[in-house]
Amino acid sequence: MVSLLGTNAGGHLGWIQKRCAICNRKLIVGKDRVYQCPRCVKLGIPAYFCEADYRVVHGKCPYCGTELTPIV
Repeated sequence: MVSLLGTNAGGHLGWIQKRCAICNRKLIVGKDRVYQCPRCVKLGIPAYFCEADYRVVHGKCPYCGTELTPIV
C-alpha cells in the first residue's frame, strides 16, 4: 500500500492553515480563532483574520464592509 507524502499527506498543516490578511500570522483552524469574510472568500480573495485584527476592524471586513464570521 502506498502512503501519501509531503503536502498531500493527511496530517499536513497545509489543509487547515490560513494566514491573517492584515498581520500575516499563521492560523490553524480548530486551534486558533479564525474569522473570514463570506463575501470575499466566495470571490476567491483569501480574507482570513486573527482574533486581534478582528477586534481592530470591529468585526467588519476592511475590503467590503461585510460582517466577519468565525470558522468552526
